[in-house]
Amino acid sequence: MITRIFVCLVAVGLSASAAVETPPIPEASHPSLTKGNAPEFDSFVLVLLLRPPNAPDVPQPELEQLQEQHLANMKRLHNEGKLFKAGPIEDQSGRNVRGIFIFATDSVEKAREWVGSDPLIKRGRLVAEYMKWYVEKGQLK
Repeated sequence: MITRIFVCLVAVGLSASAAVETPPIPEASHPSLTKGNAPEFDSFVLVLLLRPPNAPDVPQPELEQLQEQHLANMKRLHNEGKLFKAGPIEDQSGRNVRGIFIFATDSVEKAREWVGSDPLIKRGRLVAEYMKWYVEKGQLK
């Protein structure tokens, strides 16, 4: 089961791509960039998926079903051009980060809506943290 989940996550992560047109980072956000030499950026919303300390205990059969639904939801979001990349995380921070989503949008509000469709989020097994991520224009394909 774990191998199948990993293969699905890798397949979604390797096959997802989307073009995102976004404005450059506002100067106020990055004072080290001055006019004239500021690079252009694509922006994405990076979502950390964490296991909360109060996550509900779920019987193994239900947990397996939730995981399958989680993967199906990721595939749907990818097929709709919303999910750029996703995958599990090997967390070294002690915060219990379980995975990441990178959404092809610069709108945190849209990302919140899309993450809200995830069965593990709905069930309380995962919680999400949102960050805008700026990458030099054209560097991610």
